[in-house]
Amino acid sequence: MAILIEHVDVLDPAAPRSTAHDQSILIEGNTITRIAPAAELALPSLQIGAQTLQVINGRGLLAIPGLISAHTHSPENFMRGATERMPLEPWLVWLYGTCGEYSARDHYLCAAMSAIEMLLSGVTGTLDHLWHGGPWQREYLDAAMQAYSDSGIRAAVAPMYDDHDYVLDVADQLGFDLRGSVYGQSHGGYRPDREDYRRGLLRDTLAMLDAWMCDWHRRDDGRLQAFLGPAAGQLVTTECLQWSLALARKHGAGVHMHCVETRVQDYCIRRVRGKTAIHWLYDEGLLSPEVTLPHSVWVRSPADLDRLAECGAIPVHNPAANLKLGSGLMPMREMLDRGITVALGVDGACSSDNQNMFDAMKLAALIHNLNHHDPQTWISAREAFEACTLGGAAALLLRERLGRVHVGYLADIVLLDTRSAVLAPMNDAYGMLVHCETGSSVKHVIVNGRLVVRDRKLLTLDTDPLIAEFFERAARLPFRQPLDEKTRKDIADAQAFWQAVMQRVESGE
Repeated sequence: MAILIEHVDVLDPAAPRSTAHDQSILIEGNTITRIAPAAELALPSLQIGAQTLQVINGRGLLAIPGLISAHTHSPENFMRGATERMPLEPWLVWLYGTCGEYSARDHYLCAAMSAIEMLLSGVTGTLDHLWHGGPWQREYLDAAMQAYSDSGIRAAVAPMYDDHDYVLDVADQLGFDLRGSVYGQSHGGYRPDREDYRRGLLRDTLAMLDAWMCDWHRRDDGRLQAFLGPAAGQLVTTECLQWSLALARKHGAGVHMHCVETRVQDYCIRRVRGKTAIHWLYDEGLLSPEVTLPHSVWVRSPADLDRLAECGAIPVHNPAANLKLGSGLMPMREMLDRGITVALGVDGACSSDNQNMFDAMKLAALIHNLNHHDPQTWISAREAFEACTLGGAAALLLRERLGRVHVGYLADIVLLDTRSAVLAPMNDAYGMLVHCETGSSVKHVIVNGRLVVRDRKLLTLDTDPLIAEFFERAARLPFRQPLDEKTRKDIADAQAFWQAVMQRVESGE
């Protein structure tokens, strides 16, 4: 199959107003093979052999690289808009206490809903840090992967797991009992043998993930990837990360792990390890270009920033979630100035609360202005856009193959209607895309050389029955019911712990 997009404008940083006008783009298989002025790349002159040719009229359209969400949690789709005014630590207790046990079908529905929302808003790639409220079973992983396969989106799935909760240890030390909550029980609780239990569970989980990766990594012509997802720096041992990175390298895959999202996490890691999270990972040889670190909010010291730059690990900025949960602002400018590749994500739909990367780009371009008094240091529209495209490509281990509309790159392309109200008049393209666009101008979407959205209609999934089933299932989940007394107490205990740690941090401890 080949696709010819005729008479289209193309995002081009070297062109006036960042737009090359009246171009044609030829896609053969999953790759962009030619881009030229429309007069030079017309039907009579094409040499495509016996391939079937699909022609798209690009007049009035702007071709941009597909957006990439480099961090999300699809299971949160059931719970979008369900919380507010809650920091991460008590929010996690609420989440574990009310999500219930998902079935394989639940995971399929949540991943499908993510894909539907993302594709229709111009997101062609995602990195799903998949979680489950209990022990993993292979059918849950397969269900999420199948949803992404069916949808046509480019996806890397990184199942979450852990083997030691250092936050619970610090809570014990400070006189707070958090182990009895559903969250605490899922992280070892009061089990006297919890260390041996967690290590055995980790070995079993990694063995299952090894087999799962053999079956799914680089499936669907490379569109699907299977990553490792150790939960977070405060939830894993050094040994867990060493095993994870070794398994990822065996498969040519990536490792995706939350990194100092909150000051509480930063405090707990420093207290337990005697050094920052980045310093610990650096000393253990666990930072590399295969490692993505969503949030990285409290990576602040020049030494840690230099360590990140040296090793090539990729922080993922999630501005909406970090604002909603009050976690803080990633030092994006300081990272970019050191040449660190920064990617962008939306985070889960219960902490952001949508999967719209145009929102994420706009926030990333604006929220740092208050931290820097020199306007020349503010995040530019192009920097925000490239974090969402080139940064996302690096997070998917597709650096130099994805994130640009360029010959030799994978054909993940979004065609926007420049006659829409939000893009009229088309001034500088980067400014319009980041500060004006909402996703409403998306007309066609191509992923891996396949047209998956045409005239704003998804071609791969029958969305109406999926959405109806999703609504029906959500109505039966525990979070839709009033909180029971124990869950309220567990959340209050976590809130008290959070406040106690914040007081210590703010006093300089």
